Amino acid sequence: MLDQLKDDKWPISFKGLMMWATGIWLVVMFFVPASFVYQNMTKEIEWGQKMIGTTEFPDVMRTTNARYKYFFIDTGIDSALKNYYKPIKAKTNTGDALNKIGDMAVPFFTNGAKVFNYLLYIMTYRLSLIMYWIPFLIVVGVPSIFAGTMKWMSKRYTFAYSSPFFNRRSLTMIGWGIFSMLLSLFIPFPIPPMIGAVVLIVAMPIAFILLISNLPKRI
Repeated sequence: MLDQLKDDKWPISFKGLMMWATGIWLVVMFFVPASFVYQNMTKEIEWGQKMIGTTEFPDVMRTTNARYKYFFIDTGIDSALKNYYKPIKAKTNTGDALNKIGDMAVPFFTNGAKVFNYLLYIMTYRLSLIMYWIPFLIVVGVPSIFAGTMKWMSKRYTFAYSSPFFNRRSLTMIGWGIFSMLLSLFIPFPIPPMIGAVVLIVAMPIAFILLISNLPKRI
């Protein structure tokens, strides 16, 4: 199986992906208005509320707020970003002149700090949403693993064909599913929550069945 994963060609290297992601984040932070990012953030949260429902969605938001408070507010990261670019009164005329020159760049950095705060919050929200879908994945995934195992065991004593193609592609599908969930945390644009639900609750269990049922008859 490891050989199969190594043979699959990824469209971009991990290093290249990180460079692209960092570049996109910098562009969004310094050139996209914070109000626009905030609107996108609230839009994505509204999508989640419509999909999950008003009964259970408050639990998701409470979890999100608790995690954001623990990781970013209690550690001082949130306040540091908000106060870092506040102008400091200069003690000399030279310092005052430099402050006036720097005032032209302050709006860009202040906007970047606000955007970064919003991005950290939406990352926390998406993580909470993924954790919300995990129990559903377990409920559907465990029977899928059992069904795949039973089908594979029946193939061992019949002439049924175990397809290396489906075995290999399902393994790739699982890898891409996990990778896409991790990548979705860092995308600075609104993501419909239906995508994560489909990947975790539909695509992954199907991949489990195909992977196990198409294992070689003799291992």
